Amino acid sequence: MSDWDFLRRIFHGSRAWTGSAHLLLALTWAAGIALLALSGWFITASALAGAGLLLGLELFTPSAGIRAAALLRTLARYGERVIGHEAVLRVLARLRARSFASISRLPIAAQRALRSGDLQHRLTADIDTLDGVPLRITGPVVAATLAVLAATVLAYWLAPWPAALLILGTAILTLAAAWLAARLGQARGRALVERRSRQRVALLDYFGGLADLIAYRRADSQRTLLAALDQEQAKGVLAQEGVALFADQAVQGLVAMTTLAMLALALHWHAVGAIDAPVAVLLTLMTLGLNEALSTLPGAFWRVGESLQAAARLRSLGIDPVDGPAVEVACPGPGPERLPDPPRLHAHGLDVGFRGERPLLTGLDFSLQPGRPLVLHGRSGLGKSTLLETLAGERPPLGGRVMLAGRDIGTWPESSRYRCIGYLPQETLLLDTSVAGNLRLGRPKLTDEALWTALETVDLAAALRREGSGLDYRVGEMARRLSGGQARRLALAWLILRDRPIVLLDEPFSGLDHATEQRLLARLQPWLATRLAVLVTHAPERLPADWPRQKIEWAMR
Repeated sequence: MSDWDFLRRIFHGSRAWTGSAHLLLALTWAAGIALLALSGWFITASALAGAGLLLGLELFTPSAGIRAAALLRTLARYGERVIGHEAVLRVLARLRARSFASISRLPIAAQRALRSGDLQHRLTADIDTLDGVPLRITGPVVAATLAVLAATVLAYWLAPWPAALLILGTAILTLAAAWLAARLGQARGRALVERRSRQRVALLDYFGGLADLIAYRRADSQRTLLAALDQEQAKGVLAQEGVALFADQAVQGLVAMTTLAMLALALHWHAVGAIDAPVAVLLTLMTLGLNEALSTLPGAFWRVGESLQAAARLRSLGIDPVDGPAVEVACPGPGPERLPDPPRLHAHGLDVGFRGERPLLTGLDFSLQPGRPLVLHGRSGLGKSTLLETLAGERPPLGGRVMLAGRDIGTWPESSRYRCIGYLPQETLLLDTSVAGNLRLGRPKLTDEALWTALETVDLAAALRREGSGLDYRVGEMARRLSGGQARRLALAWLILRDRPIVLLDEPFSGLDHATEQRLLARLQPWLATRLAVLVTHAPERLPADWPRQKIEWAMR
């Protein structure tokens, strides 16, 4: 799919809205041209009638037409703004939600390869850049084309054919100038989008690490980097605006020369009796009125580069610009019905890591058993978390196979895989919302009773009741209103509510004192008894002795 196809599919569903906005914009410009031309005709005709050179001038119709054009121009402009922005904001709101969903579906390895500042830029600035497609690119082009065609037809009807040819030729030359501006500005526009992203990443890095930068006396060097990025972007914007300014002035000069040429032709035709004086003025002012429509074209075309680059950055995330129906997929089994027993998860000759020539773990063989969680333990940095990512299907194995329900885990669609597997990663991620909001993420219809039951299981209910706000307690940004152990247990409660037959738990007891850990473990055992589980820990001696263990050691190759 090309960038243009991506943009077309984004706005495909709003064709009625955007089409209406384009027609209203064309009507606005046509009314403006009519207002100027008809006023010139009426003033000239009235002057001639006052001098006794024009008899039988009917005043009501042209004066009513002037008032109608003035009102129509105002109403059409208002309608174009309301309908156009309503259409664009609806489309971009849906696109932002789909973009967030696409990012969340990326494998963990792919998510970690993207900077948080860059992701924020794609979800905000890149999507905002796309509002220029219907409002500043296709809208002006369509509306200007319709306005020029209307003026061409009117000129052909009122005067000899060179008048229509002159207007049409001016429009063609304007399109050529706009195309040249697009050629000159497209690469610059793409570069602007990339530099804006680098600016945001650098700025977020600066504020995120400001305490360390000050402590190590590196804040000044980081500010110098930010200033250099700002200066580079300012130069790029100035160069881009220079192209737009030159093209805009060129079009205005072209329209001015065309107006003078139309005036000369109109005077000639009046002299030979082909047209009367009011029509001569009407043709001249109508040509001048085309400036409002034609002068927007260079600016519309040179913005194409920014929109295409923003589309390319979003497209690289695998975003589907068209809404698809949500499909509920049952946990996979050999038949159409869900199996009464959980599907098996096996590892055969499994090698995991980041590079094939240097795996972290090799030759792993195990089969999970219901009610007997596999305990993985060993020193930090040996690949335990990477192994869980591989078992979850988030990272492809470097060798061997992970089998889910008799099939290679990579062959299962993501929806099927995560209907079977619940994964608690090492990093605790919570939203800045209430406890209930976090627990209902993905399952909004859960009852308060179900939430309290899960919180009782993770030994967090009593603390929330003591606090007073209960389920409405707001966890804060980065869960700063919770302790590390409380945040960990809240994430675990969310996983319990997902009710998956296979669970992968990466240090679920981190941040807990020994007494709390033992209470939590006692409450979790009935839940784990009906599931296949892998549990990573640095303290295997605190876990039940009958749970199988596998010590993780460095792969020697």
